[in-house]
Amino acid sequence: MSSFYVFDSEPTLEWFSLGEEESNHCIRVLRKKVGERIEILNGRGHWFEVEILEANPKKCLVRKIQAAFTEPSAEIHLAIAPTKQMDRMEWLIEKGTELGCSRFSFIQTKRTERSKLALDRLNKIAISAMKQSKRLYLPVLEPLVPLSDFVKMYPGGWLAHCLEDQPRVRVDATQPKRILIGPEGDFTANEIVQLQAAGYTSITLGEARLRTETAGLKAIFLLGQLTEHR
Repeated sequence: MSSFYVFDSEPTLEWFSLGEEESNHCIRVLRKKVGERIEILNGRGHWFEVEILEANPKKCLVRKIQAAFTEPSAEIHLAIAPTKQMDRMEWLIEKGTELGCSRFSFIQTKRTERSKLALDRLNKIAISAMKQSKRLYLPVLEPLVPLSDFVKMYPGGWLAHCLEDQPRVRVDATQPKRILIGPEGDFTANEIVQLQAAGYTSITLGEARLRTETAGLKAIFLLGQLTEHR
């Protein structure tokens, strides 16, 4: 059954409409007809099975057949310095959403090569990945902020870096936390000291030297494993 995203769909509503983009995809692209049933996700834990009442490609009206709600699991939070090539961040958002990441934060470090992010485009990629993977929660995408501001908002977590002269541990805690991934040139020694003072524990993601987006995806996978085994 095809899935569509309607942010303002609520279990108290008997009828609601798809937005223009989703209506066009449903009616013009997939050629759904009146009487056919589709799935609606609102990105906040609700799932609906609905019947198409008006096959309007600009405002498709549907009627609720049944609904369900799933409580969120423990948060999976990745903070990462975005790469210069946006297609690599887009890939990370897509795959990370499929794997259940609930929050993406973007940090500006001394070596970060990007100062702006197209969050609207990244959010569309996350919505598409949520629908494709039938995830019930749309991840939160936070704007790019300086590292110092980020640690004030989110003190404590894990810090992945490649400096071999700094002691690092493997991720083996029973309670998932957020993981920070640095830019392609890694965090500076001063930034690592700053993060450790803010309650971040240095970790290793293994022996291989990973690209930024690959390290981010591995961090999401590790946090997901911890969440599943709580």
